[in-house]
Amino acid sequence: MEQLLQKLMDMGIGEFMDKSRQKLCMSDTIYLGDMEDERELEQRYTRLDLSKYQRLLVNDYIACMETVRNRYADISYAAGVTDAIKMLVQSGLLSGIKLSEENESDVLKICNM
Repeated sequence: MEQLLQKLMDMGIGEFMDKSRQKLCMSDTIYLGDMEDERELEQRYTRLDLSKYQRLLVNDYIACMETVRNRYADISYAAGVTDAIKMLVQSGLLSGIKLSEENESDVLKICNM
């Protein structure tokens, strides 16, 4: 399975992942509404009377949350690809792939994640 995932990476699955995720996000009304709410809340946040230290602390906190959420999204996508491959192998629709539960964390290494 690692060879298949490496081949997918070589084919540009990261770019494919970004494009397909972006396309789905831009067609999801809940996501678009949340984005609009986020913009409004950001404007309200920038108008708050905060000290430089307070603003830096809140900005660092927000950046950390975003980094964690983005990483989680990438890991979830990689898990979905891995699960899809496993299902195809187990159903007999894809052959020549070795399944290994022990090496599941290697998916993140292969995907440069």
